[in-house]
Amino acid sequence: MNTRLSIMAVTALLLLAACDNTTPGKVPANTPTADAAPANTGGAMADSEHNARISLDWAGTYQGMLPCADCEGISTTVVLSGDGSYQLSQVYIGKSDQQFNSSGKFNWNEAGNTVLLEADQPVQFFVGENRLFMLDQQGKRIAGELAARYSLSKQEPSVPAANQG
Repeated sequence: MNTRLSIMAVTALLLLAACDNTTPGKVPANTPTADAAPANTGGAMADSEHNARISLDWAGTYQGMLPCADCEGISTTVVLSGDGSYQLSQVYIGKSDQQFNSSGKFNWNEAGNTVLLEADQPVQFFVGENRLFMLDQQGKRIAGELAARYSLSKQEPSVPAANQG
């Protein structure tokens, strides 16, 4: 039984290696990075038991500067709450001081690794370890030179200052 399982694992690895068409030093845009949720390598457990929704501490505040075609960047804050609600705040730096806010409910995809913010223009984020990676309209990782900049970092919760006096 163990030999058969080992042979199947080696065969699967060889098939995956044979399908690798990337050039050295380049990571495909839809390949999770080290910051992303780990892949399920257990085999015995279902994928639904090991996903970002279940395994990661995803609730919290995420911030970052997203690329912008006609401004310096989009200062973006996303707050994901454990009750399935979100708040999104964006400011187009160098274009306007106006803050664009939206809030509502978010949904998880079936794999439990992506959240969809239900807004006027729906936005999807792949949920990684302490990071959100913005996805394109088809739900794929953004590719290109600026791909690494399409991420938001989770902020540490602020600790109230001790009363002095």
